[in-house]
Amino acid sequence: MAFWQTPSEISELDKKTINAGTPGLVLMERAGKAVARIVKSMITPEIGTVVIYVGPGNNGGDGFVTARFLLESGYRVLIRPAFGSSNKISENCRVNMNCFLFSGGTITHEPQESAALAIDALLGVGFSGTLQGSTLDLAIECSGLDAPIVAIDMPTGVDGLTGKCDKSAIHADVTVTIAAPKLGLLLPPGCGYCGSLILEDIGIHIPENNMRKVVTSEDAIELLPRRPVDSHKGNFGKVLVLAGSEKMPGAPQMVTLGALRSGCGLVEMCVPLPASPMISGRIPESLCTYFLPGDVTSLPDSSTYSVAVLGPGMQKTAHTEKIVRYVLGNWKIPLVLDADALNVIDNTTAEMIRAYPSEIVITPHPGELKRLTACGDDLNARYAAAGKTAKALNCAVLLKGKPSLVFSQNGDRTTIPTGNHGLATGGSGDVLAGIVAGLIAQGNSGKDSLILAAYLLGLTADILASESSARSIIPTDITNNLGRTIAYIEQGKGTGLLFGNPYWTRS
Repeated sequence: MAFWQTPSEISELDKKTINAGTPGLVLMERAGKAVARIVKSMITPEIGTVVIYVGPGNNGGDGFVTARFLLESGYRVLIRPAFGSSNKISENCRVNMNCFLFSGGTITHEPQESAALAIDALLGVGFSGTLQGSTLDLAIECSGLDAPIVAIDMPTGVDGLTGKCDKSAIHADVTVTIAAPKLGLLLPPGCGYCGSLILEDIGIHIPENNMRKVVTSEDAIELLPRRPVDSHKGNFGKVLVLAGSEKMPGAPQMVTLGALRSGCGLVEMCVPLPASPMISGRIPESLCTYFLPGDVTSLPDSSTYSVAVLGPGMQKTAHTEKIVRYVLGNWKIPLVLDADALNVIDNTTAEMIRAYPSEIVITPHPGELKRLTACGDDLNARYAAAGKTAKALNCAVLLKGKPSLVFSQNGDRTTIPTGNHGLATGGSGDVLAGIVAGLIAQGNSGKDSLILAAYLLGLTADILASESSARSIIPTDITNNLGRTIAYIEQGKGTGLLFGNPYWTRS
C-alpha cells in the first residue's frame, strides 16, 4: 500500500533520508535509473531521438541521470535546458549535467519539432501558480512534439498539493512519481494530466498513515481471492441480486454480469414480476426468479445465498422502502446496498443498518451521499461526510468519483486512483456493485471487496480509454474486458502502477 504525501512533506522526508546517510546524488541516481527503465519498456533505441526537457533544480538533475542511462543503452538523447550558462542551478543538477556531458551527451538550445519520446524534467513538486519564461516556452514545445511524454515526479504545470493546473501544463502519457504519490496527482484536474501513474521506490522511508492509503497493482494482487485447482462452483459463493423494475430492467443484468465476471460461483436475479419478462433468460449463465412488488412474503429464502445486492434500478418507491426495511430487519447475510436502497434510507433504516447482524457495505455516488448527509459539494466536506457515515452506520463506504475512496468504520481511508470519465454513464455503478458482491461471495471482507472492485473497474476503464475513447465506454465494455484486467493483475505486471494504461506503449 502506498501513502500519499504533500510536496512539503516529501521534501522534508527527502532531507531526512539524506541526513540519515544516503547522499542526494544516490537518490537522484536511483530515480533516473527507474525512469530510464520505464522509457526502455516504451520504445527501443532505433525508433528515434529522446528529447529531455530539464529545469535547473533537482527534477532537472533526475532528467540528466535518465539521459545518461539512456545514452549508455544506445539511445540518441538531446537535452533541452530551461537555463543558460549564466543561470543558477542546483549543485546536484550541475554534477549530473557534467556526468551526462562527460558520457558524450548533447545539450541543445535549438527548438525541437519532433521526437520519438519526450521526457518532462522541468519542474518537480514545488510548482504552484503559473508557468513563466523559458519553462513555459519549453512546456509548450514539449507538448507540441506529438510524441509520448514521460514526466518525472510531476507533469510540469500541475500543483502537487491541490491538483490545480496551469493552462499550458504538460499532459503526460506516463508520470513516474518518486517515493510516494503526491496529493495533487490524485485530485482533479491534476490526475487527468498524469497519463499512467507509476510509483518508484528510491529508498525514502514513507510513514504509514491509515488516512492516506493509495491502492497499487501489488495490493490488488494480494486482494484477489485464491482459487484452488480442484474448486467447484460451491467454493465461490452464490450472489442474490434483488433489483430492477419495468423502467430499469438493465440494472439487475449489469449487476449480474459484474458478479459473474468477478469469479463467483452462482448468481441469481430476483426481480419484480412485471419486469421479469424483460430480464429472464437474457443472461444464460444466471438464474432468474421474481417477487411481487411490495410483498415481502414473495422474497426468496436468504439463507441459501452468500451475499445479496439490494437496490439497483428498483426506483424510489414505497414498495422499495418496504423491501429494504424487511431485509434489514430479517436477513442475516452480507449486503451490498446501492442506488435506490440508499435513496430510501432514513433515521429508522439507518438504525437498522447499525444493528444488522452481518456485514453491510454501501456504494453511494456524490449525489446519494449528499442526500444521506446534506454535505456540500466541496471535496473535503464530502470526504468528511463519507467518513462520518461509515462510523455512524458501522459499515464500509465506497464513495464513487475521481478518485473513489473507501472509508471503513474504524476510520481508515483508502484512495482508489484508477478510473476516468468513461465510467460516468448509467450502469457503471451496477457493474461495480456486482463485482463487490462477487468478491464478498468468494470470501473477501466487505472493505477489501470495495477496494479491489473499484480498482479493477477503474483499471479496466483506463485500459479501454487508452485503446479507444473514454467517452465511448459503456458498462458492458467493462464486463467484457474485466477478465483481461484481472489477468494483468494475476500475472504481476506493472509494478507500482497506480492508474492508467498498464502497458505503457504507443504504436
